[in-house]
Amino acid sequence: MEPSALEKFDYIRRLHAGCDLIIGGIDTGSKTPMELAGYLPAMVEQLPPYHAQVLSQIQPDLIEAALKEKNRNAIRAHVLAVKQYLVNLTDAIDQEKPIISHFPSMTPEIFLSMDLAPLSSELFSLFLSALFTDGVEAEIDEKEAEGFPGHVCAFQKSCFGAIEKGLLPVPNIFVKTTAPCDSSNMLYQYLQDRYKMPVLSVDSPYYYNPRAFKYFVDEYKRMIEEVEKITGHTIDEDRLRSTVTLGNQQLEYLYGLQALRRQIPNPDPGMHRALDTASLFLAGTSEKVVDYMKICYDEAKARHDQKLSFLPEGKKEIRTIWTYGFTGHAIYLADWLEETFGSSYLECGLSIYPAEIVGLVNTSSVESMIEGLAWRSFNSPMHRTVMTYTDLHVNDIVTTAKAYRADAAIFGGNHSCKYAWTLPKLLSDALLEELGIPSFSWETDLIDKRFAPPSAVKIQLTEFFQTVM
Repeated sequence: MEPSALEKFDYIRRLHAGCDLIIGGIDTGSKTPMELAGYLPAMVEQLPPYHAQVLSQIQPDLIEAALKEKNRNAIRAHVLAVKQYLVNLTDAIDQEKPIISHFPSMTPEIFLSMDLAPLSSELFSLFLSALFTDGVEAEIDEKEAEGFPGHVCAFQKSCFGAIEKGLLPVPNIFVKTTAPCDSSNMLYQYLQDRYKMPVLSVDSPYYYNPRAFKYFVDEYKRMIEEVEKITGHTIDEDRLRSTVTLGNQQLEYLYGLQALRRQIPNPDPGMHRALDTASLFLAGTSEKVVDYMKICYDEAKARHDQKLSFLPEGKKEIRTIWTYGFTGHAIYLADWLEETFGSSYLECGLSIYPAEIVGLVNTSSVESMIEGLAWRSFNSPMHRTVMTYTDLHVNDIVTTAKAYRADAAIFGGNHSCKYAWTLPKLLSDALLEELGIPSFSWETDLIDKRFAPPSAVKIQLTEFFQTVM
């Protein structure tokens, strides 16, 4: 008998098992790893053999952060949403629905409405590197051994390596925007040439203005027509409206959280920034994604109403904006900074989704929904601020820092994002001159911890925050 997709593709199986383990650990009620250790023998006895095998690979620092009162409910809800996504995805694969791998700058509602199996390949690179000590390093190393240079984006190297090894399914179609970078474009060209797979590129114009968006909408519609032609699947208006409505509900809570993070003290813990961004890749996939955002909002609102902080008692808040992105292989760094220095994580270049600009999708017609989803894609993190003048990223960061009343800024730049390395000096100068905010920069790999090990990064961050304090 043919194994199910959940059993067949190890990246999916591993992530699914990791979700079960995180939920199981939180559900013991343990508040610390030491408390959890007392439950582990009984847990291991009840676990499937595969789960028991990967248990020791879960990142200890992630477990410690996930068990804390300020994080546990939101992380549990997010993991439930991811698990539901994996179940839906593998069910669709088992039903032999066409698989469409969509780029992070595209939310999947349009593909769900066409009864396709939307696979966010890069999302697996993020989740597996965040969850496990060995992350996706084997696939990165194998691609580099084939001749892929170290400075090419590890997000694609790992997931493409996984597809080639059978750890992820081979999609029927790849869809991407041409922003954010040359690195991803070249890797997708390699994939297309080597495996003769359809890669549909939604061309991202250089400018950010109404004319540019009109061009982008035309490109987005052309992509939909090509997908329909290749798969024979067309948009179901009712299902599109249903998935878009879920995505709108999710974003309403996200926008509410943005408003709450502007308050002093910031009531929304920093580990959630990475999860917020990952949730955008899952928009419309299930009500559980909405549940995650609602729990984040409700808990932050309750803290705000009671004028409470999630920081340790007596710790003065250092309101910090991350001017590039979160460190995917160590999302627990945000928690460590809160506990050690009182540094709260306000926003970053991968989570900025300006409510006053992006808004919600108009669900009155198929046309309005397509245009609304195109607008969301046009303004997605690492698309809006990368396809055009550097000024847009700098202005977004300065505007956000001002609105959120930031005290400090840090730039953890991905070494393979060559376009971004014009930014640190421009950003630090603008923040210092306009708002008097000090900045710190370091070079990392967002999903490969070996480039800049967290232990070394902690030493650098300690020196900076001790100075700021």
